Amino acid sequence: MVARTDIGLRRDNNEDAVSILPHAQPWPLAVLADGMGGYNAGEVASAMATSLVTSAMQSVNAKTARCNTPHARRQLRQALDDALHLANTAILTAARDTPGCKGMGTTVVAAALLPGLMVLAHLGDSRAYGWRRGRLHRITRDHTWLQEEIDAGRMQDTQARHSSLGHLLTQALGVSEEISPDFNEWPLQAGDRILLCSDGLTDMLDDSALAALFAEATPLPVLLTTLLAAANAAGGHDNISAALIEIQAPVR
Repeated sequence: MVARTDIGLRRDNNEDAVSILPHAQPWPLAVLADGMGGYNAGEVASAMATSLVTSAMQSVNAKTARCNTPHARRQLRQALDDALHLANTAILTAARDTPGCKGMGTTVVAAALLPGLMVLAHLGDSRAYGWRRGRLHRITRDHTWLQEEIDAGRMQDTQARHSSLGHLLTQALGVSEEISPDFNEWPLQAGDRILLCSDGLTDMLDDSALAALFAEATPLPVLLTTLLAAANAAGGHDNISAALIEIQAPVR
């Protein structure tokens, strides 16, 4: 795993946060968040999200966590759900009680690994992609008004990319007492590469541009640098964050 966050070229502060724990117990974990709110408040929300989710996941007592069984998968999904609900409550409380933090919130995407399987949970428009055998697959679905319009057939992807309403979120941490995270599973194969990213990357680079960079087959740290540099070269309108995971050995 490698990860980095960049302020971009247009912002005065960085409201993204990213954390990777490749050796965490009971599950290797990566968490990325993109905050929103008043000056510095988004930064607070995203930092809380990554910190609380990683802490909660590592506090789980899961004796069968390193097995890819139906019970272990259910246990992992429940742990992710509990961690996101805990973070949501904490961010809501901080927004209510902390001067300057009213209205803050954050997207979040979290990936946890079992042998042969990645389990994802997300809220908002930070995304997860999988790269396998020369193809880039978008794994998550954005929680945005535009995505709902696309799903309903009222708008095309190309139209959505040029809409000024692209960041009207329908779900996020810290904006409502009720959240409904989406969960996705990705069966892992040797050679897979996984990308978690904020919209500062995907607003600047569409899926075909991302795929072209993955196709260069550079080492993971080089790919990470290339992704952030390409987003800045395309304008760097927002903070840019990415976490990359590579499955190097045969998956058992």
